[in-house]
Amino acid sequence: MPRGIQLGQNATDAAAKLMDNQCKNISNKLFNILKTKYGVDIDLQKKLKQDQIPGGIGACAPDGSLWFWKGTLIAAFEAKKQQNAGNAIERWYKNNFICRTLNQDMSYVTFACGEGAVVGGVMHKALAVAHLGGFDAYTPRKNSCFMKPLGFTDEEVEAIMLQVLEERITSQSV
Repeated sequence: MPRGIQLGQNATDAAAKLMDNQCKNISNKLFNILKTKYGVDIDLQKKLKQDQIPGGIGACAPDGSLWFWKGTLIAAFEAKKQQNAGNAIERWYKNNFICRTLNQDMSYVTFACGEGAVVGGVMHKALAVAHLGGFDAYTPRKNSCFMKPLGFTDEEVEAIMLQVLEERITSQSV
């Protein structure tokens, strides 16, 4: 019996698509706000270009985009949904690794939902080694993961993203 996602199957459900869209839409909204406030110093990319990826092979397109300050990657936002079984969250490490190769001091923020997004759940277990500072709190220059099994409101996502971006921008300007 074949395992994994098969031809014709889709790994996304309604809740996962909602979180993806939240991150994309709120990123666009915040970019317009921050571009007005900071001008050309702030930039947003939906995905890295091949020549930006170390070794030139692979892809990196976090759901909430990649954020640059004066040409340096300062933050990336990811949305992940998973039930309390399987290994879909393992793919998180690829984007995180690529981003950290570009800038070790960037902030990588994940919004996790689904049955596995609880302490002791599959997402918590898979990501714990990369979140030694804990979960559900922002840790500047590190990985931060916010877990809510039922998902996040737009206001929650926006508040977290704005907090991270303002902190990253302020710390770069010092």
